[in-house]
Amino acid sequence: MFALLTTKTTHHIYYENQIYKNFKNIITIFETKIIKPNFQTNVNFEKKRNVHEKKVFFKNKKQSFKSKNFEVDNINNLKVIDILKKNKVKYLIVFGTKKITSSIIKLYKDKVFNLHGGNPEEYRGLDSHYWSIYHNDFTNLVSCIHILNKKLDDGKIIFKSKLKIPKKTRIYQLREINTKNFINMSYKLLKKIEKSEKFKSYNQNKTGKYYSFMSKDLKYICEKKFESFYN
Repeated sequence: MFALLTTKTTHHIYYENQIYKNFKNIITIFETKIIKPNFQTNVNFEKKRNVHEKKVFFKNKKQSFKSKNFEVDNINNLKVIDILKKNKVKYLIVFGTKKITSSIIKLYKDKVFNLHGGNPEEYRGLDSHYWSIYHNDFTNLVSCIHILNKKLDDGKIIFKSKLKIPKKTRIYQLREINTKNFINMSYKLLKKIEKSEKFKSYNQNKTGKYYSFMSKDLKYICEKKFESFYN
């Protein structure tokens, strides 16, 4: 049994729906309490992104988790461990939650897989793709699945795949491409686990710099850089 730890946002629900099509032995635990910075981060292109994803992923229809799911205010709540034990969960997939505490990591040593949008060897933490764009580092627009450990985004890498970004792509489409990349990579990993096949992992060559939320002004700089590069 697998468990997805995530939040109830359009791209996370879409990811869960696609995984559930092929892997019915999964439950979802989603947290509702979101950490917000004390400065402005909202930008117009992210509003376009949200509209775009609802249209592309769900054709503007109702969106909901398909698997058996549980709502918690905090993903590190002790209630989560109870849910995992009662449902006999053996592996965890983390997609978009706050940092997971050591109590869960210890319970599932080397069996917690984190989906990181970016290259953790260069950009750890939040808004990794934005920070990569801001630094004109388009080669590190990648998706990564790594084993979760105590240090944020520092675990052994299982898969790392470059985003395939066509010309004329707008920045509000970036998360859609990354989400679809995660789905394909997750299929490969989960199939290996279901067949009891070994999967390779390797240590990160370097510890990437930690980044936090990107401000509104810097995001608009990223928009210009991204659309200049791909258009």
